[in-house]
Amino acid sequence: MPLKNTFAKFQKIHLETFGCTANVGDTMKLRAILRNAGHEIVEKDEADAVIVNTCTVTKRTELNVIKRLKELKGEGKEVIVAGCMAAAQPELVKSILGNDVTMVTPRDICNGYSEEHELDFDGVVTVIPIAMGCVGNCSYCIVKRARGNLKSYEPEKIFEAVKSAVEMGAKEIRITSQDCSAYGWENSSALKLKLPELLELITSVEGDFRIRVGMMNPFTVIPILDELLDAFDSEKVFKFFHVPVQSGSDKVLMDMRRNYKAADFVEIVKSIRKRFEYSTICTDFIIGFPTETEDDFLSSLNLLDDMKPEKVNITRFSPRPGTEAFKLKDLLEREKKKRSRIFSAFYHKIALERNTALEGKKLPILITEKGKKGGVICRDPSYRMIVINKDLPLGASYTVRITDVRSIYLVGEVQNVDLE
Repeated sequence: MPLKNTFAKFQKIHLETFGCTANVGDTMKLRAILRNAGHEIVEKDEADAVIVNTCTVTKRTELNVIKRLKELKGEGKEVIVAGCMAAAQPELVKSILGNDVTMVTPRDICNGYSEEHELDFDGVVTVIPIAMGCVGNCSYCIVKRARGNLKSYEPEKIFEAVKSAVEMGAKEIRITSQDCSAYGWENSSALKLKLPELLELITSVEGDFRIRVGMMNPFTVIPILDELLDAFDSEKVFKFFHVPVQSGSDKVLMDMRRNYKAADFVEIVKSIRKRFEYSTICTDFIIGFPTETEDDFLSSLNLLDDMKPEKVNITRFSPRPGTEAFKLKDLLEREKKKRSRIFSAFYHKIALERNTALEGKKLPILITEKGKKGGVICRDPSYRMIVINKDLPLGASYTVRITDVRSIYLVGEVQNVDLE
């Protein structure tokens, strides 16, 4: 059944999104499909149906999604479940909403979207997926079940999507996939382009905009590292590198089936910083993997201390059904929490020290979002978050002086401009 027919009986639809940037991109595609088919996107109270684009990457996220589905069911809303939970855990969805619940997988969304649909976004930030799935097979990851093997999208279509977004007013374009640096890696791929060439193609689009590249796994970065850094040299690309290492222990990395060693991550970070002194290294750590010993945990702490990344996402391991790691004996929850608290405190200390060094500095910024409590959120060339406590126009560029710092963001004051 064509995807648009799935929603045919509903005129007014509300969408809610859980999860990663790729899910946000899928929601934007859904909005475009719906609008193109004549549906109206509305607030929940006005809606005939609610589409929940789900995530199930961790147990905590799964529980949050389940809670939301039960709330909507209790309100008597017609609920359509999209995203990774629909693909990887359909029986769980049915146990909550019944056997006749309508489900839409990420691949359904991808296949239902075509060049006739312009991406639907608010403000000046949009998300453009460049691929579906990945080439890895991590032992703990349920997302592989949801999104499958790598399918890179045609570069010409990505180029046109970027061009269209810029013409519609986008200033920040987030390109995303489960592993951006795997773009074009399929054995059967006729794309002939890898990520560096794709970046060169899309930065040739005319206009004033910036590209933020999404997550890149170390084992797919290493073979293209030099070319990748050349491509990042464009003024249109934020110097933001999200390279998830997950552990500082080679033994744990092998158990995770991550296909690289900690030394590879070190090489990547050192190469980035040698090329771009002012850049942001973002990485991820999983704390408390079932085979992680105290020594393995210390290896992760030492790696954090040695590399001092500007941004770190910390996740306590949670077993996901259907994965290899689900069968392993889990560590005690109190031990995982203890290690996570130690790791988080150490990271925030490092981050605050690095940000404190920027106090008083003047930086060019792009205003990308309205603040939830007023003011605006901006990004500097390395994609650091800077908060300005004034109401300024989205998409505008200024120079700011950093007046205060936190571990996860900076506070700035606009210089030499009449704000009245």
